Amino acid sequence: MGFKISWLAFEALDKATLLDALGFHDTGVSDEANEAPFSAAQLPNGWSIIWSNDFGWIETQSVKLPFPTQRAIACQLHEGLMFSAARGADDGAEKWSVSHDTQTALHDLTLVGDLPSTLPEIRSRLLREQQEEDRNSAEVDFIFEIPIELAQSITGFRHDLWEIDGRRPDWTIIEQTSVTPRQRSFFRSLFSRS
Repeated sequence: MGFKISWLAFEALDKATLLDALGFHDTGVSDEANEAPFSAAQLPNGWSIIWSNDFGWIETQSVKLPFPTQRAIACQLHEGLMFSAARGADDGAEKWSVSHDTQTALHDLTLVGDLPSTLPEIRSRLLREQQEEDRNSAEVDFIFEIPIELAQSITGFRHDLWEIDGRRPDWTIIEQTSVTPRQRSFFRSLFSRS
């Protein structure tokens, strides 16, 4: 089956403020393996993150909060479809996006905007690995990893790692406290997948 998730992280924004701004309540109940529909953590490096086990959740989220913010990173991945995407924003304004969709093309990689400085190295390394894989068994999709590693290079977070800088994030179950009308998210155009 694999992961079918999305996550949203804000830099230099404490977890409680983020949850309140997005209409969530922290239950305080531990969720070490991110098994609940939603969980959240404050990372040691200052990023606050909301994890959703709903691949499509990010499509409804706006990164324009009612107060100034620094960077926001959204990531979405579906291992069954081999789709991955990462997007970045500064104070609610979209700056870049990187996506991979094997349903478009086996080696699809779509790059838009003012891309992060960490992208060239990540892209070059994983494209080399993909070329080597293609010469052999071609069972691994290294291009799928490009958006994921890019999001990790900025936030320090990767969905399939238990620790960040030698520490486990303190994930707790969160619940929605209010239902707001479905907003047009800047993520929706890229992240509209089944």
